[in-house]
Amino acid sequence: MEITSGHIVACDPFVSEGDQSFTKKVAQGKYLILLIIKRLERGDERVAYAMIKFTNKQAIEWELATRAGQEPNQLKEDEFFGYGVNTGMGCFMDAEAGRYLQAYEEFTEALVQNYKHTWDWLVTRFHDKVDIAMFTTGFGDGMYPSFWGLDENGEPACLVTDFLIME
Repeated sequence: MEITSGHIVACDPFVSEGDQSFTKKVAQGKYLILLIIKRLERGDERVAYAMIKFTNKQAIEWELATRAGQEPNQLKEDEFFGYGVNTGMGCFMDAEAGRYLQAYEEFTEALVQNYKHTWDWLVTRFHDKVDIAMFTTGFGDGMYPSFWGLDENGEPACLVTDFLIME
């Protein structure tokens, strides 16, 4: 997936509004998207984590990803900032992509082609301008936090959204 402005958004791609980019910026470039799948006892598979990997360096520290105006020191111990999901889908995209995101229908056929039992995904370029990585969000609708994985120099090694299904 290509990041063109360095400003990353994690959101529900079908109900997002306005600038939802994280305050931390990354270098422009093409990055690997990873989905970590949890197989449940009843046989269902769910996306437990979604990750953008920026480098091959190991994340040694984790920091809550925030947007403008969000201050982690204002949160209580069991609270977090995250993004709301109302369509059962989450995404990573460059902030520029949000301007071109129109409707769910333009991605429906491609999502069906990548469907696995109880989850699906899609990484695609649309409007010949921007990329988006979409994926099913754990058990669907809810609020999900994202975290920067920082390397030994405090630089982003990855960005991970936690879909809150792992204990």
